[in-house]
Amino acid sequence: MNAVGGGESIPQVRLDNAEVWEAIRPRLEELITTGRFTLGPAVEEFEAAAAQAFGCPWAVGTSSGMSALVLALRAAPLRARARVAIPANTFYAVFEAVVVAGYVPVITDHDEDYLLSAEILEPLDVDAVVAVHLYGLPVDMVSLMELARERGWWVLEDASQAHGATVDGRPVGSLGHAAAFSAYPTKNLGAWGDAGFVTGADPFVASRIRSLRHHAQREGNVHEDVGGTDRLDALQALVLTEKLRRLREEVRRRRQVAGWYHEALSGLDLDLPDDRGGRTHCYHQFVVRVPHRDRVRARMAELGVATGIHYPTPIHLQPGARNRCDVPATPKRAEEWAGQLLSLPMFPGLGGHEVDRVASALGVALG
Repeated sequence: MNAVGGGESIPQVRLDNAEVWEAIRPRLEELITTGRFTLGPAVEEFEAAAAQAFGCPWAVGTSSGMSALVLALRAAPLRARARVAIPANTFYAVFEAVVVAGYVPVITDHDEDYLLSAEILEPLDVDAVVAVHLYGLPVDMVSLMELARERGWWVLEDASQAHGATVDGRPVGSLGHAAAFSAYPTKNLGAWGDAGFVTGADPFVASRIRSLRHHAQREGNVHEDVGGTDRLDALQALVLTEKLRRLREEVRRRRQVAGWYHEALSGLDLDLPDDRGGRTHCYHQFVVRVPHRDRVRARMAELGVATGIHYPTPIHLQPGARNRCDVPATPKRAEEWAGQLLSLPMFPGLGGHEVDRVASALGVALG
């Protein structure tokens, strides 16, 4: 492991959009000239490309990952106040989406990979599940979908952190009844602002989402429900179409960085993220658990290495979740590990020498 020191500070995430800008500049000029800013050909092109990339009959662009979650849940064949299982350790938007869609979040613990599992879900009284593929590793969807078929559950994949991950060769987004993706700028497939999309196979769900995202219109000025302005912006669609062409290489480079981390951190007693059999990791984040996490973060910052926390507070302990969810059993693992989670720098342009610096800083910080 190389010594700490030298060079610029290493951020937790570094975005590089120069090549994408050069590739789409002519199309942006065309978009501005034609004025097709809302829906239209650019959005349709991305939706067709996303459906193909994620192995689904359809994809529907949305204004954000949050809107993708809400619209997918609202389009689901679920009764009012249906009970929807979600993990305690995830981004708050998952909880918000269940509540906004009119359902009851049922919050449960996660397994050793921070994921829901059939074993964890088996004792729950629920109608649906949001299977969050956290940090880039997919849930064991084979076991989960087998249990879901037995129980009659509707399963939504939250693939917002898993663009490019697979299960037995199948891409995430094609494994549940539908899937919601965020395309926030820091994601593996990131726009230049808020954006998202939903994938699936059920044509009714697709039709319902297309209506709800555009003020609940199936045809012009005929409003069948209460929807909203949750459409994917045409500019973001151009960006995402171009970035989708680069996703495979993006994931390859992230996996290369992860390999460097495994080598550089081999001397430390850490549980490192990795593939799990046929479930391949796409490394949206590289998360480890450390004692005295906040002290370690502060020391690493002094040494020029930025880190993140995903996520510091389990959902059921958030102030906004009080009296809005059911917690059948204390999520002990989520509560215990919340104070230990540490996200190391992870992005495709991270160099091997930078990984060595991160590993060295972490070693120093751990004492």
